[in-house]
Amino acid sequence: MTAYNVASLLNAPTGTTRMVEISETEPRFGPELPVRSPMQGNARFTRTQDGILVQGRVAATVEEVECSRCLMTFPAEVATQFEEEFIPCVNVVTGAPLPPPEDEALRIDDRHVLDLTETFRQYLLTAVPLKPVCSTACRGLCQTCGVELNTGGCECDQEVGARPFAALATLLMPDRVQSNRHR
Repeated sequence: MTAYNVASLLNAPTGTTRMVEISETEPRFGPELPVRSPMQGNARFTRTQDGILVQGRVAATVEEVECSRCLMTFPAEVATQFEEEFIPCVNVVTGAPLPPPEDEALRIDDRHVLDLTETFRQYLLTAVPLKPVCSTACRGLCQTCGVELNTGGCECDQEVGARPFAALATLLMPDRVQSNRHR
């Protein structure tokens, strides 16, 4: 559940807290963040002078992340901490409308429901690594022919597509190191 009724907390004195366990079995964040597994986490709701401060941690498995080395897709575990202050749009006691917050996603609606869906989507999206790697042993693609090196080698002549700094490798040859020591 990512939506919580906070009417009782809005009526409480400033500083009052409430702990919440987050467990969403089928989170839906749109096509840019396809989440596979249940989303788990916890949050602390704290009554502030203006609204409710929500702090916590959430984790999920993103279904399809593209490896930056081999370009294969794989599921990736992502976890993040979050902190946002949500502002009510109506006074909980009188029902009178209040000035809207600058960010519409950080609004507590007129039924006093605080929805964390957009907050979770934004924080999880930024928790996905910029250059994800399917495994630390991923060898990536051949720079010459583009064959995936994890599934087997390629038939390229490695010397033909010499790297720009290949000439520097001769400086590190063991026989050269020995001759430099005797000078």
